Amino acid sequence: MSASGHLLRFAHLSDAHLPPDGPLPWRTLIGKRALSVMSWRRRRAGLYRQETVDGVVADIARFAPDLVTDTGDLTNFGLPQEFRKAAAWLETLPAPAVVVPGNHDAMMPSSLKEGLPIWKRWSSARAEDFPFVRREGDVAIIGVCSAIASPPFMACGRVGTGQTERLRKILEATRGLCRIVLIHHPVGPGLVPWRKSLLGWRRIARVLREAGAEMVLHGHAHCAAASTVPGTRIPLVGAPSAALRSTERDSRAGWNALTVVAEREHWRIELTRRQMTETGAFEDAGCVCWLRPRQVIPGNLPQETLPDIAADRERRVRYA
Repeated sequence: MSASGHLLRFAHLSDAHLPPDGPLPWRTLIGKRALSVMSWRRRRAGLYRQETVDGVVADIARFAPDLVTDTGDLTNFGLPQEFRKAAAWLETLPAPAVVVPGNHDAMMPSSLKEGLPIWKRWSSARAEDFPFVRREGDVAIIGVCSAIASPPFMACGRVGTGQTERLRKILEATRGLCRIVLIHHPVGPGLVPWRKSLLGWRRIARVLREAGAEMVLHGHAHCAAASTVPGTRIPLVGAPSAALRSTERDSRAGWNALTVVAEREHWRIELTRRQMTETGAFEDAGCVCWLRPRQVIPGNLPQETLPDIAADRERRVRYA
């Protein structure tokens, strides 16, 4: 939140699919990862471009956000070298970042175990420690991991029972803050095919309905979308891929510019969709505003679960 305590400007991007540098270790090219490498070389490498991601980041920099939220799939094959490249890329963003992994980041059973420690500044260092919370003034950014190693030709997600119950406790403990939940897979049906869906999404929707949240941000669909979590009035907002040059309007590379304002009885959350045009320039592609009721802040917030990111911002200023 800004120094005035009344405003947070943040960017939401997703599915950057940063292209790998150099040859891939042949010993790692087994099972589903080998199929994914074939798909990348045959088709996807020509669609998901580093220069497109660079254009998105440059446009975000002009917005001058306080924070950047990323809802996963920074990698393509979940290799340690890709996690390291993504970490170097996160360092270049124009503001401190908060990240949750996507299904490509969990390509193989070992991917998150090997990769998350590399992202510990921006995410949880272990899959079993999700959800995590980053507090920015009166805004709580809550990171949920839906990424799992799924079978070939599947890209589904799941949030286990333990993580679901921890999410409930965190949402209840942070009631009174503006709670922004990050998750890779959309919470609900219809936005992606079943094989790519969030399995057991109704459990997460029930927790969100009962414990409350002010907004849920997701990626995965490679499509700009705004709806609500089923059974609630909680905005469910998706970002397109930050790397995909598409001819379909809602799938063109872009990102979401969000502003949170604390009013007397409401959080006012303003969203502007930013979209890359055919010429590579960016334009506004839609704006929407939500008023979300504010609640009384409990007096015993568990601060040990709410580390803020001021240290990261100070580090950036010191070494910029």
